[in-house]
Amino acid sequence: MSEVRRKPVAKNADKKAQEKQSTGASLQKIGSRKRLSAWGAHHQLVAAETLLRLLKNPLASLLTWMVVAIALTLPGALWMALDNMQQFSGRFQESGRISVYLQPGTDVVQGRELAQRIDRLPGVAETEFIDADSALDDFRANSGLEAALDFLPENPLPSVILVEPPLQLPHAELMKLVGQLNNYQLVDTVQMDMAWLERLQAILDLSERLIWVLGILLALAILLVVGNTIRLAIAARVDEIRVVKLVGGTDAWVRRPFLYTGLWYGMVGGLLAWLLLIICWALLQGPVAQLAELYGSGFTLKPLSAGAAMILLLAAMILGWLGAWWSVSRHLGEIEP
Repeated sequence: MSEVRRKPVAKNADKKAQEKQSTGASLQKIGSRKRLSAWGAHHQLVAAETLLRLLKNPLASLLTWMVVAIALTLPGALWMALDNMQQFSGRFQESGRISVYLQPGTDVVQGRELAQRIDRLPGVAETEFIDADSALDDFRANSGLEAALDFLPENPLPSVILVEPPLQLPHAELMKLVGQLNNYQLVDTVQMDMAWLERLQAILDLSERLIWVLGILLALAILLVVGNTIRLAIAARVDEIRVVKLVGGTDAWVRRPFLYTGLWYGMVGGLLAWLLLIICWALLQGPVAQLAELYGSGFTLKPLSAGAAMILLLAAMILGWLGAWWSVSRHLGEIEP
């Protein structure tokens, strides 16, 4: 009988133990949620406080922001120029056009068939067949030698196939294409102006390399400027940092406002750089359009694309944060409570 009575007591004890475990687990979940919520709230508070602190000292903050903005504007302007140069380079594609002169006596049907065969070759973007009569008419209309041409007994101009390779076609592939064109039986000579393509590609490669070199140098300059500014901010708040450490504040807690300060320096500096680039584009757009119109070109200056602007802003924020991290990591350990 005593054994029968002990079983309900044991069951009740097990239930209480399970309830305590479930209660402890739920309290642990609630505690972790509260800690995460408090952590996020503190980040928001620190971000707002650091921005207000910068706005309370507008002159010093503006100087740092402008230094960051100018350092970002230079590579951004070069990048915008390179982007427009690549757009403008498409207008010189005709200068790299391959002229395939056919043998005298080649009729129009044979010429068109050969042009279609060439158009199917790899490395050919477009072909255009110009028969001898059309070439003579075009020369007559543009040369001003109509009277002299009338005395010629026959048409001296051959039929020609104009072949346009892609602009970024490698030099080796281009020379391979020229060799293939020379192998056709109806082809007399193949001519091409390689100088324009080589010069254009060299300019684009040099410009891209220059942007990377200048960008790296100016990124280091931004790191140094932000790092030095954060160092001065740390020096001005040494007593406050000592008090925080004395009451048990961790290095992460002390470091956080300075990291947000560097982030704000980079973010606002990036926005100012984007604004400066827009102003530069607005000032240059009209004169560039007028110059292009004088040369009979429809070229228009394009502003910095939205994707490039976002990359510029993100790079500015990362550089500001890294500069602050470098400065805080260097000087925070020297301050003891």
